[in-house]
Amino acid sequence: MPTIMHAENISYQWLNAHLPRITQCYSIESLRDKRKQLLQREPLLVNDLSEARRVHFRELADELDYGYDWIDEGFKVFHDARQKVTLYDDVLPVLEQLKSKFHLVALTNGNADIQKTGLGDLFDRQISAADVMAAKPDPAMFHRAMQYYAVTPEQTLHVGDHEVHDIDGAHRAGIAGVWVNRANLSWQETDYSADYEVSDLNGLLDLLL
Repeated sequence: MPTIMHAENISYQWLNAHLPRITQCYSIESLRDKRKQLLQREPLLVNDLSEARRVHFRELADELDYGYDWIDEGFKVFHDARQKVTLYDDVLPVLEQLKSKFHLVALTNGNADIQKTGLGDLFDRQISAADVMAAKPDPAMFHRAMQYYAVTPEQTLHVGDHEVHDIDGAHRAGIAGVWVNRANLSWQETDYSADYEVSDLNGLLDLLL
């Protein structure tokens, strides 16, 4: 979330400089609310958040009498900023060890790009909700990953920090789920639980190796 908030701040500053009627009418919070309303009206856009942001820009252009010639550049400003992530200290050393022993596939409901976040060399493949037009916890991304490597659910493990998107999604696909609980939160779901829980990726390394 801090990465997304930072990217939205960068985007808002760009809009203020280039399309000031937008920022004169809307605060950054009200623009976020408008995107939420858009997703409620057009729920399929949840499966392609990049397109959702472009549609949001087109609606703003129509409302405030701008053309569409700025939308690609405006999206690129947000998207580039969205890839500037700060990695936890354990991420690179653990993934480097796991890569030599496992196929690593990144699944994302959003528009993170592992090539631009500096993790491209550590993952074999990335699958997004837009690739399968279904966001986690729908099992489509999990199934696609297993199809690529012709492996069974028993040969597959999903690791994530979200109880519903990651753990419920893995279970729907018949896969064991590892909950990364860095903040030492209490498990909230009552219908299912994680198969394993770790406090960081070093715990995942201990679990697997």
